[in-house]
Amino acid sequence: MASGLVVHVEIGEERHTEVLMHERIRIGSDADCELRFQPGSIPRADGFLLELRRANGNYRVGDFDRSLRLTHNGAPLAPSAAIADGDTVRIPDTDFVLQFFPIESPPALVTSRRTDVHVAPFIESAAIESAATARRDDAKVFLREFTTELIREINLSTKIIALVIVVALVGGVLYFGFKGFNELKQSRRHIEEQNAQIARLNQKVGESQNQFEEVNRSNKDIINSLSLAPKLRSEYGNGVCLISGMYIFVEAGTGRPLRYPQRQQAADTEGDGAEGADAAQSEMLTPEGAGAIAEFPYVGTGFHVGGGYVVTNRHVGVEPWVADERSLVLGSTVSGKPRLTRLMAYFPGRTQPFALKFKQSSARDDVAVLFFESGAQPNDIPALPIDDNSDAGGVGKAVVMMGYPSGPDRILVSLPDDEANNIKQRFGSSLDVLVGHLAERNLIKPLTTQGHITDSQTRRIIYDARTAEGGSGAPLFGQSGRVIGINFGIFEGLQDANFAVPVRFVVPLLERAGWKPAEPPAESVNAAAATAATGDTTVKDGRNAAATGATQSQPR
Repeated sequence: MASGLVVHVEIGEERHTEVLMHERIRIGSDADCELRFQPGSIPRADGFLLELRRANGNYRVGDFDRSLRLTHNGAPLAPSAAIADGDTVRIPDTDFVLQFFPIESPPALVTSRRTDVHVAPFIESAAIESAATARRDDAKVFLREFTTELIREINLSTKIIALVIVVALVGGVLYFGFKGFNELKQSRRHIEEQNAQIARLNQKVGESQNQFEEVNRSNKDIINSLSLAPKLRSEYGNGVCLISGMYIFVEAGTGRPLRYPQRQQAADTEGDGAEGADAAQSEMLTPEGAGAIAEFPYVGTGFHVGGGYVVTNRHVGVEPWVADERSLVLGSTVSGKPRLTRLMAYFPGRTQPFALKFKQSSARDDVAVLFFESGAQPNDIPALPIDDNSDAGGVGKAVVMMGYPSGPDRILVSLPDDEANNIKQRFGSSLDVLVGHLAERNLIKPLTTQGHITDSQTRRIIYDARTAEGGSGAPLFGQSGRVIGINFGIFEGLQDANFAVPVRFVVPLLERAGWKPAEPPAESVNAAAATAATGDTTVKDGRNAAATGATQSQPR
């Protein structure tokens, strides 16, 4: 009688055996199956596969999935078929095989008593023979007597010689063993000393290699710093623009522009003593009359960061009058409010300027974000990359400033004297006309200077790259080849002491304005909040290139 069933399963290379003792055995992937497969693991089958029932001591086929055309020992599976030892059930055209081995029940009665001992016949006969045979010690007695007689027959000298030989052999073995042990110990000590010496040599080699690498890095830094300026000028020079702007004063309340009186206009036309006339007769500016509107042109620097967005100083792109001494003089004598009327960006290689409009600014950090008024995003103007999270702003690092210090005057100085004088005579009466003519002749190109960072503070970078008035808003490149700061002022009391705002302070303004970086931004830097330096009245905001008068702080 079968008390259980051993089921051997083969699915391809997988083999598995189960022992089942149930009255009813269901096989398949359903949750109620006693022999369950993973859904989808049986080729061409899913759900219930086969059911076996135990009846009259034998397992027989119950229900099964007839759509699978199961075979029993090669023949079609039939209901109620008995399962014998070694029977197989297959799914045709697949590698799925079930093989069954019924487990027979033990007999109901035990015919032998549990106290009976079963002994093999040859063991039993050997035990009987051993019990009937007496012990014999003849061999032991013979061996003992033979040894005693042999020792008596040997001479004393032979015994002494044999003893000496044995002692010599034992002593030799002990001696050579001790010597070998000492030699091995000494060899190990020498090996350890050699390993220690090799380790010291390796350490010295490593230190020498580190020194060579440090020298190599220093040489590379020197080479890179020497080639940094021309490389940056070639790659990003066309993305640095000359900003030309103009502002006027309007009457408070009415908004009418203030005008020069007729005699002031005549003095301006003659060109003699114009600056003195401005200072002496500025109180005569009035919204009445037919005189020319009092216009105040200026220039500065900005740079393109992609998407039509331009970064510069606030005193260049938003409130130029706060850094213009002409405005300070007029503000104390004229009852009027300044108003920006013109803001244009001239890029190298382009004859026509882009009109700019305001987006965002920060008065504390003197930075501003402008945008092309036409919404144009020319692809031929490079976008300067921003570095707001690296060590390129550390003290001693090389920097490159790229801008338009001294405005168009610096451009004219680079021309032959005859050509420069001719341009001044024909177009020098108006700063806007002069800049437009230089752009038409493709003469607008930024000045590139190189230096090092001399001090670094939370909200300013101090460096010694040469610059001058008109360089306000210029990008300051670091050794990473990306912009790390924005120029905003110079200190006349100390040569080559120039100031820049770290570029990280303009990134939030750009993001609020809708700017998207051309590359994934570096990890944000949580800059520590700190107040600007106090007690130093010699450092002020930058002045525009058109400003006149000598102060200890001048713009870039």
